[in-house]
Amino acid sequence: MRFLIIFVALLSGVPYLSGQTNEVADTSQGELYLRIKNINFFKNNEYFNPISASDFELGSSIPGFVDKAQWIEGYTLPGFFLQPELVYKPSAKLTLRGGIHLLWYYGSDNFSQVSPVISTSLNISENTVFTLGALSGSDTHKMFDPLFYSERLYTNYLENGFQFTHKDDRFFTDTWLSWENYIIKDDGKREMFTFGESFIYTSPSIADFMHIEVPVQFEFKHFGGQITNFPEHVETFFNTAAGVRLNFDIAGKKYGVAGVEYLYFINSVLPQRELYTITNGDGSWLRFHYTFKALYVGAAIWNAHNFYAPNGNPIYASIIDFASDYVVQNRKVITNTIYLNLLPQSNLELRIGLETYYNACIKKMDYAYTLHLNFDKLFKLADIRN
Repeated sequence: MRFLIIFVALLSGVPYLSGQTNEVADTSQGELYLRIKNINFFKNNEYFNPISASDFELGSSIPGFVDKAQWIEGYTLPGFFLQPELVYKPSAKLTLRGGIHLLWYYGSDNFSQVSPVISTSLNISENTVFTLGALSGSDTHKMFDPLFYSERLYTNYLENGFQFTHKDDRFFTDTWLSWENYIIKDDGKREMFTFGESFIYTSPSIADFMHIEVPVQFEFKHFGGQITNFPEHVETFFNTAAGVRLNFDIAGKKYGVAGVEYLYFINSVLPQRELYTITNGDGSWLRFHYTFKALYVGAAIWNAHNFYAPNGNPIYASIIDFASDYVVQNRKVITNTIYLNLLPQSNLELRIGLETYYNACIKKMDYAYTLHLNFDKLFKLADIRN
């Protein structure tokens, strides 16, 4: 709990607190709405890269040989989630939400997640919102994939805790705590939560065709609890990233927007102990972007040494299996991404995407492709003002 106190103290230093999704912006005082949030998805990760024993540094607690044939095994996520909510705004500054989150994978016998959705949001100002309870959704944090896996949009969309959000023409900031595992006295598992901050500053237009973005992100993933009987030590994984991005409007955006971005990542484990194979690491990400109407194309070079983020995309990490200390110290991955965002309406999106991951160390290619249909709409049910 000491970490939680520190985290809350950090919040007091945030000058601008972050934005909210449309369930607050589009509702009127005294009216009752039904919000339907649904994503049908099919994501196939084709990962087959082998790694030889010479690539590993092994922890002292495991034998001196490698019995795994692959870097990370491929898998498929076919399914959907449905999140119906009642949304009510009793005053100009207060919004109440209540509903249920249902996650289903095709071919399974039961829902993988059935969770209540209960939250209260307070509009501190026109652009600033405080939420307690169910948060806006994992994708709204705008976190980088090595720190916060974009696939969580499907697998971990629902988060519960508290969140400050602010968004205007110059600043975006999202400060949140997501409580992920609750424990009772003498429990056999650890409490677990994530505390994060995502900040972006966007400059005014420069020479009418360029603007600069400065993103800063950090994340704490805490495993602990004073009342648990879990045998392992308390530990907190810290990750941070910062950089700069230049965006160029091509012919006044007539032919799209191009951008180049450099990001630097740092990771560490608190407290540090000799038993960890990785206690500190870093990584760098050089990325190129191009967006034209419904098309997005990206390319990137990832270089990392002893990098690990527990919530991040494992394709970028040095750790294969943290429990047994399988580690590939140096990682160099070249990625290419292409997305088509069709039906770009305010409440409907059809996305088709392909991502490739070229492991430059062993000269092998992995890839993943995605198809999803995202529906998010408010329906007015009644005016219940007194």
